[in-house]
Amino acid sequence: MLENVDRITSRMQQLEVQLSSGPMVDSAAFQQFMGETPKPAAKGAKSPEVASNHLLNSRGYNVDPSSFGSARAGALNVTPIAQSTGDSCGQTSVAMSINALTGKNLNDNDINSKYGYELLTALKSETAEAGYTWKDGGEIKADCWELLEHKVNNEKTPVVVALNGPEFSVSGRGHIVTITKIDGDKVTFADPATGTTRTTTKQNMNNAPSHPQGNFIFYADRLDSGGAEQVAANP
Repeated sequence: MLENVDRITSRMQQLEVQLSSGPMVDSAAFQQFMGETPKPAAKGAKSPEVASNHLLNSRGYNVDPSSFGSARAGALNVTPIAQSTGDSCGQTSVAMSINALTGKNLNDNDINSKYGYELLTALKSETAEAGYTWKDGGEIKADCWELLEHKVNNEKTPVVVALNGPEFSVSGRGHIVTITKIDGDKVTFADPATGTTRTTTKQNMNNAPSHPQGNFIFYADRLDSGGAEQVAANP
């Protein structure tokens, strides 16, 4: 019995000496455990940046709440309006564009009662006396931005676009908005869903899934008085 006690006491003394001289563990592993060196990435693991991008992609386009702007959309003097029904985003975007070019005070109900969903007809008819007609510029794609920048930034005319996807239409049924400013890759638009201005990127719009009617672009052209009278007579 005494021999066992002596042996245990001796072993404890040996351990105390070893501990006082430093940790009896692999140095690299110990430093890693203490947080002094980064833990090696597991095989196949994604970097934080890649993991973050993967998360954003799995959730759809990222919407920064700080991108929501004021009630006025800048140089074009477009006043954002909130749509009054779930499917009147196009009529609301048309009303905002007409108001900006003519000084009228229309809303989606006004457009609906007179034109229904004939959006291009509404744009042409309501802005003709102010000297404008409107054209369908086709779908959004990379080579359309030179024209759109000129319309928005130089001619100071709004552009109506239809697109889809989680950044623009959570339901997936498509959405229509009014572009009010383009600054480099940043695109500012009046959003009928919120009644505010928001920002996105050209790439996000280029890559947006298709609206059920296609990702169309409506833009304004200035007319002389004769052209404006002709459009007014034949919308």
